[in-house]
Amino acid sequence: MWIVASVADPVSDDLFPELHAERERLAFSRRCRDEMIDRFSRLDPDASADEITKEYIEVTVSEALDDLRTPGAGEFFGRITEESTPGNPASDTWYIGRRHIEDRHHEPVVVDWRAPIAAPFYRATHADPFGLAHRRRFTLADGDLTAYLDEQLDDPDHDASGSGIPDPVLAEIGAARTGAMKEIVATIQAEQDIVIRAPLDQVLVVQGGPGTGKTAVGLHRAAFLLFEHRRRLVRDGVLVVGPNKVFLDYIGNVLPSLGERSVQQRTALDLCVPKVDITGVDSADQRREKGSEEMLARLEAATVEHVQVPDDDLRVPLGARTLTITRDEVAEWLAQALDAKGPVNKRRDSLKGMVQRDMLRRFDRDDVWEKAPVLRAALTKAWPTQQPIKLVDRLLPGPSGKRRAWTVADQFLVDEANSLLVGTPFVYGHVVVDEAQDHSAVALRCIGRRSPNASMTILGDLAQSTTPAGQRDWDDALRLLRLGDTAAEVAHLTIGYRVPAPILDVANRLLPFTGVTTQASRSVRAEGDAPSVKVVDAGSLAAAVAEEVKAVRHRHHNSGVVAPEALFPAIAEALSAVGLNAVDRVHSLGHDDVPVFHAEAVKGLEFDGVVVVNPHEIFDGSERGARLLYVAMTRAVQVLHFVTSAPLPQALSTSS
Repeated sequence: MWIVASVADPVSDDLFPELHAERERLAFSRRCRDEMIDRFSRLDPDASADEITKEYIEVTVSEALDDLRTPGAGEFFGRITEESTPGNPASDTWYIGRRHIEDRHHEPVVVDWRAPIAAPFYRATHADPFGLAHRRRFTLADGDLTAYLDEQLDDPDHDASGSGIPDPVLAEIGAARTGAMKEIVATIQAEQDIVIRAPLDQVLVVQGGPGTGKTAVGLHRAAFLLFEHRRRLVRDGVLVVGPNKVFLDYIGNVLPSLGERSVQQRTALDLCVPKVDITGVDSADQRREKGSEEMLARLEAATVEHVQVPDDDLRVPLGARTLTITRDEVAEWLAQALDAKGPVNKRRDSLKGMVQRDMLRRFDRDDVWEKAPVLRAALTKAWPTQQPIKLVDRLLPGPSGKRRAWTVADQFLVDEANSLLVGTPFVYGHVVVDEAQDHSAVALRCIGRRSPNASMTILGDLAQSTTPAGQRDWDDALRLLRLGDTAAEVAHLTIGYRVPAPILDVANRLLPFTGVTTQASRSVRAEGDAPSVKVVDAGSLAAAVAEEVKAVRHRHHNSGVVAPEALFPAIAEALSAVGLNAVDRVHSLGHDDVPVFHAEAVKGLEFDGVVVVNPHEIFDGSERGARLLYVAMTRAVQVLHFVTSAPLPQALSTSS
């Protein structure tokens, strides 16, 4: 039963007598929250026995107060009632919310959504009620409890939502976008919850089509793991890797809204050290070559190929004696050091211990290393120390040294060289990688090295792999991450919540042309408009785009444009002529700002209205072009409009 009630509507209590009681429960929960804030505020860290305890209390209290003061704390979005059993005839009832709230006797009033007892709220169905007799979903508007949905899970004939997706969930999914991603704790679905609560010690690949909630699932998984393994992950850190700065701005508030502020959010390029001054741009072929697995092998070989055994035996003056060290002995030292584990430069450092051991055994001297500069010089010549930037500079063609125009792909090679030579800095307890399909082999290796325990969540969609060196198979990607013996699993999200079916069904026609094998996602949003098409002559294209954007914004203010980059200046000028501003961001938008992106840059974003310009230029007949247009079309949450100077690609007009 789905009841919508206004706070000022006296009839609602007659229709549903429990509505008043639930509002009283909400008020009670908020009072308990305020009492918790008061109790924490009155704690005095100065009364601690020592400075360490004092510091611990200060940090703990500060974090608790921050959590309790965030929006949504003290509220609940769900209620579950367990089935009666002989051992539990009372049928325990639990309210589920964003934060744990307890009364003055420390009894739970609201259970944190991440607690194990809350899992059935997300996973229970009429076919498998997970021990629940009843589930209730609440909707709040402006702080007031306005609606709820009841599901009698112990009655197989009582299914309140024939589609399987409850009405309040569909309402939230279809709500207008704000230009920033929101948390989804109230609307998490069963297949998403399974991924969110998966074990920590594994590499989990989450493959899902547009709108299946991959990004939200990854962020909520980070929050869940921090809740479940807080001591370990607060110590070791959690990293979220996004594809670009625009995307990180878009998702930036999700984890803080879930109470997690310690998670670092970076692009893969941000991780790279040491930094080079990026001034060059690679062609698509160069990006493919520099990001390839073959380049990884070449780089690894280059870190040791400079190690050379001396041509002759060494004669080492030592006081009145001259020691003879054969070429074969030096070769054995070098071979043993090279066969060791760890970064190359640290393996080189192990030569000192080998020399001291053998000199003591052969000559009964433990001071040869210190007193024989000739020997040290010979070993330095045989195995000189390498620097990562210089190593990559020698490896790459073209102008070298100060004349080299370093590129993004070069920066990743420098990072890999640094890891091979001196080790990886800044490692984490868990790493979440979004849009992982777009990373090259070298970039994946860079990211994988940040998780020495191979605890990772890899999010992506192979059908949206649009970079020249991107991934087309998850098995290859997992191998590139170098997991060792760590378990790896691929989970599939198949239900689309964001893109309406009339749009997604058309976009799915591109999948056979993408060159990858993926499972098409299906949308739960059956209602909606099919994509519209406006064909104009090339000379009036920009003006037509501006007029279309203006019309779309009358209904859907949060709208964006996806177009070939060469058209940006003309589109910006045309938008300006109708009082709108073209911008390259999705956050902090002014009233008249319109985001304009090319298809590769728009990935991971969403808009209520999307205007795609010249789709025949985006899908140029190549597999990558099909994937780019697939990305562009599936950014739409409400409506999709094509404005084009040529007919739509044939792939969109057929279901083949």
